[in-house]
Amino acid sequence: MSKYDVFELVTYLRKCPDSFLKPSDFLSTDGVDSIALVCDTYRITGNTFLKRDFNIPTDASLKAITDNHWRAIHISAWLLCHSDFRNAPVIEDKLYFFWFEELRNASAYVKFNDWIADDERAEEMVRLLLNCCEIIPNGENYDEAADKLSSINSADRHKVLKESYEAHERIMNIKREMAEKKAREAANTYGRE
Repeated sequence: MSKYDVFELVTYLRKCPDSFLKPSDFLSTDGVDSIALVCDTYRITGNTFLKRDFNIPTDASLKAITDNHWRAIHISAWLLCHSDFRNAPVIEDKLYFFWFEELRNASAYVKFNDWIADDERAEEMVRLLLNCCEIIPNGENYDEAADKLSSINSADRHKVLKESYEAHERIMNIKREMAEKKAREAANTYGRE
């Protein structure tokens, strides 16, 4: 298999075990120890098994993370167990941004179970991770990879839909104002006659 093959990574992601889908121990007493999972993932990717300090948000920031976002982080930890990401210290510094920025943004629009149940969302997670780690997928160039991510990015799609809705609302307001103005002018003309 080729290194960083999107199809292979999506297939692997979709086989995520149920144990990764549990809520965080921040939100449930029988949940996954999210910090341990994140630290173990740092260790696996960076091949730094003796390291103890990792880039983790502050306690206040950790408590603000939603259940959906935590579960997305858990699912991504499964993805990062794939052999392509093992012993890849160059990506270790980029995981913080992926987990606590990109996944936070995407999780606002994607339910955690869609990351593994929906092909397009699974591909989105794979491509988000590769993009954050500055890895170009096998068989693609930088522009192709960027285009493919852009075409399936949930946050971007939501932004476009919101802008389209706002533009539609502006057009409807202008039409309504024009109709009201026309009605006033007609009433004024009728009143003068």
